[in-house]
This record gives sequence, C-alpha cells and structure tokens, in this order.
Amino acid sequence: MSDRSSEQALLDRANLDAKIAFVAASFLLAYAFAALLDRVGAPERFVGAAPPYFTILGLATLGFLLHSMRVSVYYTAGRAVPAAYAGFADAAIVVALMLPFGARLAGCSWSMGAIAGVFVGLALAGLYLGPLLRKTGVFSISELLCARFQSAATRVGFIGAVALSSTLLAAAGGLIAVNALVDLTGANRAFAAFLIAATSLIIAGPGGLSGVMWAAAAAAGVATLGFGWPIAALSVRDALPAGLIFGGDAWTEAANLLASWNVTPAQLGVPVELATTLATALGLATLAPVLAASVTTADRRSARRAGIAGLFWGVVIALLAAAAIAASALSLARATAGQPPERLPQMVYQASERGLISICGYSVRGPSEAQRACAARGYAPGAPLAASDIRPIDGDFLLGFLPQAAELGAAASGLLASALVALGLALATASLQACATAFGHDALYRLRGEIDLTSRRLAVNRITLVIVSTLAYVAAVAGVFTPGALVAAALAVSAACLAPSLALAFWPGAGDREALFALCGGAVGLFGALATAETPNRIEIYALCALVGVTLGGAFGLLSGLASRSDKPAARAFVIRMLRGDAQMLDPDKGA
Repeated sequence: MSDRSSEQALLDRANLDAKIAFVAASFLLAYAFAALLDRVGAPERFVGAAPPYFTILGLATLGFLLHSMRVSVYYTAGRAVPAAYAGFADAAIVVALMLPFGARLAGCSWSMGAIAGVFVGLALAGLYLGPLLRKTGVFSISELLCARFQSAATRVGFIGAVALSSTLLAAAGGLIAVNALVDLTGANRAFAAFLIAATSLIIAGPGGLSGVMWAAAAAAGVATLGFGWPIAALSVRDALPAGLIFGGDAWTEAANLLASWNVTPAQLGVPVELATTLATALGLATLAPVLAASVTTADRRSARRAGIAGLFWGVVIALLAAAAIAASALSLARATAGQPPERLPQMVYQASERGLISICGYSVRGPSEAQRACAARGYAPGAPLAASDIRPIDGDFLLGFLPQAAELGAAASGLLASALVALGLALATASLQACATAFGHDALYRLRGEIDLTSRRLAVNRITLVIVSTLAYVAAVAGVFTPGALVAAALAVSAACLAPSLALAFWPGAGDREALFALCGGAVGLFGALATAETPNRIEIYALCALVGVTLGGAFGLLSGLASRSDKPAARAFVIRMLRGDAQMLDPDKGA
C-alpha cells in the first residue's frame, strides 16, 4: 500500500511538472514572439499592448481549467501545492502589496518603515503563523479565531474584519492592474476595469484557491521576467549604472532624485518609522490572502518551507523592482537634464499629456506648451532645465516607464506591463477568495453547525466573488481611491482588529469576553484615530492609527482577563492542543 501511494505521488508530481513546463513554455513563447515582432518593425503600440493582454488571457485560462466542485480543492487547493510553488505564489501577493509604495523600494532604507514592516510580517506569517494554521487544519485565520473564541459576536467580528480587509485588497489589486493597462497601453479605463474584474472572477470562481494559487505562481514568474529582463538588457549593453542596489552611488543618486521629485515622502522621524514597521508587520502577518498559501501545502513542514521560499522570492522580486525604478529615474533624468523645454524627448511629452509627468509643474501636450509653462516659471527661451523641473507622478509610473526611458523597445514595455498586470491580478484574486472563504466557509458552514450542502456553500462563495468584483470595478472606474490608500487601510484593519485577538488566543486566561473587548477596542481605536487624523493619506498615518487600535484592544482584552477569576479549562486545553498537539484540531470538513 505504501509503495503504491509513493508511486502515485511520483506520478502526480511528474504530471504537475509537465503542466507547469507547458504553461511556462507558452508564456515564454508568447513573449518571445512579441520581441520578434518588435525586431521586424511591427507597430509599437501593438507590440507593447499584446503581452499584457496575452497575460490576462493566459491567467484566466489557467484559472478556468482548474475548476472543481470539491471543497478540499476549492478552499485549500487539495493541500497539494508543493512548497516551492506556494512560496512563489505568496511572493507575488506580497510584492503586489508593495507596488503602491514602489518608490520606497528604491528611495528609502529597508531597515525601518513600511518596507521593513512588510518583510518582518512576511517572515512572521511564513515561518510561524502559516505553519500553525496548517498544523491545526483550519482553512483561514478567521476560522482559527472562531474556533478559539466561539461566541457569535466574536465570530461575526472576526469574519467581518477579514472580509473588510480582503475587500480593500481586492480593490487595490484591481486598481494596480487597471492603472497598468491604462497608463502603459493606453486602454480605456472602463474597458480595462471590466476586463480585470471579469478575469478575476474567471480565475477565482471555478477553481477557488487552487486556481488562485497557480495563477499567482504564474504571476510571480511573469513578474520575475518582466522586472528582470530590462535590468539584464541594460547590463548586457553595459548601460546599467554601477551601485544600483543598497547604498551604491547610483542608488544614492536615484534616491536623491526621487526625493527632489517628491515621489518618496519625507520621513517623519525614527519613532514614527519604528511604529510604521511594527504596525505594518502586524497587519501583514494577519492578512488572510498572505496566509492562504500555507493552507494549500501538505503539512506543517511544507508550510514552513513555503514561508522560506516566499520570503526569498519576495526579496528577489522586490530587489528587481527597486533596481528598475532606480534605473528608470536615472535614465529619465539623464535624458532630460540640460535640455530646453522645447527639445525634450517625445516620450516625455506623451507621458505629460496623460498626466504622468509634469514639466515645470504642468501637464503639457507638446514643445510649445512646455515652453510656455517653463516661461511662466522664469525660464528664458532655450534655457536648459534642471532634473527637478521634470517630475514623474509616482514610483509606479517609473517602474513601467523604464523601457521607454532606457530605449529598450516596445516588447520590453509590454513585458513590464504584463508583470504589473499579473501582480495586480494575483493580489485581487487571492483577496477575493479570502473574502469568499470568510463568508462561504467560516460563516455559512461553521456558524450553522456544519450542516450546509457543498453546492450552497460554493454558491455563496461565487455570489460573494461577484459582489466584491463589482465593488472593485466601480472603484477602478470612479478613481476615487488610490491603491496605496486601500492597501494601507487593509493593513490597518487587519492589525487593529485581528492582531490583539490573535495574541490573546495563545493565553489560557482569555475567553470570549476578552476577545470581544479586544476586537471592539481595536476597531474603536482605529476608526476613532482615523476620524481625528487631518490627512490620513500616508501609510505612516494609517500605521499610527492601527497602533492606537492594537494598544487599546490589547489593553481591554488583557485587563478583562486579569479581572476575571474564573478558570477556563476549555481555553487552556485549546491552547495546549494548538501549541503542542500534532494532529488536526477541528472536525474534518464534511464537504471535503
């Protein structure tokens, strides 16, 4: 029996490797064909737009082909995703979270602040919390908290917090992909928003977490290639600035440029940066989409290996993105510095017309308008401009602008746009699935006594996907929110509403009342602080408000527990089993 199982496992792995090789070859051939079209002189707009649309088609096809009606596949990918691929997929989700703050990758230190918090949180999620979820056999972090604190009020609160943070992230991921299509391919915003929303549904709807994880793994591969190819091309051409990473001369020059353009915000002091690091780490470590990769692995050890792989690939892809942003900033500055406003490269005028670059503080449509704009600032006709006079809108634009700034060709532009679209879709679909799991499994199944039919649960899941996708579509079309604000809000909600209760879950003296106090205190602290903040438009402000919630929630829960003298044998038994047990704690899902 053991030999037969081992042989079947080897056959399954060989079949999986063959499918992965086919998908990878398909993507590579498509991108190679785009490069060939670029070399033979095909229209640049077509060559630049074809790769991202093929990427959308490929990811949608991958998700659709993985359709399943089995609960074990829909909610946990059958616990069969190899650790290396689960970590690769998780890296795509986490890097997508960092894209709205991309300029910080190249213009700020990684030792403190939002970027440091992301990696600390990823390490905590991948090396401890994720393996803990896999060990206990739960499908999500909200299910673990609902099993630990079983009153109806706390369960509704946990499920609501996970659903809210996941909805915000789904909208953020959709916006990242839509903005990439609009800014880098010239697509109509309404069309791009509809396409991304429909693709997200096709990926997450038929196959659930199985489709999401494999699509995210493919997105990580596209991102590695998309960010790495321009860097490799510049290196081959001996045009890559020396010291582009971590404190080199080019890194320092790029950081100064980004600061002079006001693309990277000014630091608010060491205490604020440390607070941002802590709040971001707590928020990311408790995000349901980030923890989802762990529940797809075979066991706790596989989950930890997936965490290590996710941390490694997250750092690698983030470094490639940082290098691309820095190289783009330097290339733009060198192409425009010392030039009069009427003799700038045509790509600068085109970007300025779309509002992506300001020339002397204005968006202009051509050389004559640029000359008038600079004359209004005191420049004489023909006078050279300084690098600070030509300012990009943000780091996201610089990331996509590198192939044009460095004259790498339309195919490289299309490949980099594909990377941004793929990462946005990875974040959107993982967040959609996390929100749907909170409602379809944690609420409908566990709260109703584990009696609902599988078909009804999956129907609720898919209805939730449609509702959240529609909200993300509206947000993308309206353009009211920015991806950065949505990600910061999601991290703040997760940190303030989930982190205190998760900490109490390890304390035998905490019961349902303590968890409810922590949940309510965190929510009141967070939203009260946000209401009093004058300009909550930076992640540091959201982080400080989240820390108010964490402190208030933790204090309420702790004081309530210390004031309670009643013994809690059920809580003590749960904690012991959670930390020292070696088997699944919850009753197996009847639909699995």
